[in-house]
Amino acid sequence: MKKYFLVAGVFSLFPMKGNGQSNGDIVERTLVVFPSYEEVKDISWYYDKDAYEHAVNDNSVSYEKITYYSEGLKVVAYFTSPKQKTKQKKPVIIFNRGSFVRNDIAYVHAPLFQKLVLEGFMVIAPALRQSEGGEGKDELGGNDLHDIMNLKPMLGKLPNVDRNNVFMLGESRGGMMTYMVLKEGFHVRSAATIGAITDLEAYLADRPWDENNLKNLWNDYEQQKATILKNRSVMAWHDRINTPILILHGAKDPQVKTQHALKLADAFSQTGKSYELHIFSEGNHILSGPVTAQRDAMVIEWFRNFLE
Repeated sequence: MKKYFLVAGVFSLFPMKGNGQSNGDIVERTLVVFPSYEEVKDISWYYDKDAYEHAVNDNSVSYEKITYYSEGLKVVAYFTSPKQKTKQKKPVIIFNRGSFVRNDIAYVHAPLFQKLVLEGFMVIAPALRQSEGGEGKDELGGNDLHDIMNLKPMLGKLPNVDRNNVFMLGESRGGMMTYMVLKEGFHVRSAATIGAITDLEAYLADRPWDENNLKNLWNDYEQQKATILKNRSVMAWHDRINTPILILHGAKDPQVKTQHALKLADAFSQTGKSYELHIFSEGNHILSGPVTAQRDAMVIEWFRNFLE
């Protein structure tokens, strides 16, 4: 399945022990306490005040912060689910967030998580090490990739999660890491990416000042640069992606050029992979604002098409 649309307007997969705990073991579950809209920095880039308040005040949705073990570290994920519990199992979407170290994941994405839950899914969003109070160091797709891989055993500890229907949604850097975990064997029924970086070398050529972030991550960056960039670039190993992919990108993305999506789609087409590509003519980097509803509808429909 290969379509194009122009829209208007090396990791261990086995449990490891750390301080007597196994990967995916839950340390703590607490309810998220939401601040006021005005207290959340840059949230207007994602949603307006009405959407935020509607989400955080929705009594039918439960927002939880889960601390769990990953390679001996305590890291955080956010779990959004229906507040009314039933025996019926529900499909789950793993949401891989963008940017570097974050402490606002539950807040800026609350309306998205709410919508996905109301549409019949559960959502789990790994913050990755160093973010949201988690231990360890963010490596932009290094050892922090384990924090996504180790959701596998953790999902088995959450009631009502249908582990036969797991999906993945990645935004920006999270899209890059979505491809990386799929390459490492994380099985999901289908995946979607928004504004994903698909060629890190090309990205840095467009935004050379961002390379300082990478130099701060590894002391041997200059010596290992070629390997580091290749490992994070799906264009270098696109033939290893065997999951149906929905590729979404904004034509007006100021951070990740549209060519990232176009070139990956062409590579998938050449190798007979299952994918769809949608370029939003008025879309920004995260497809927020006027195209948000269309973005979400496409993601939901894509995942529903692959429900078991």
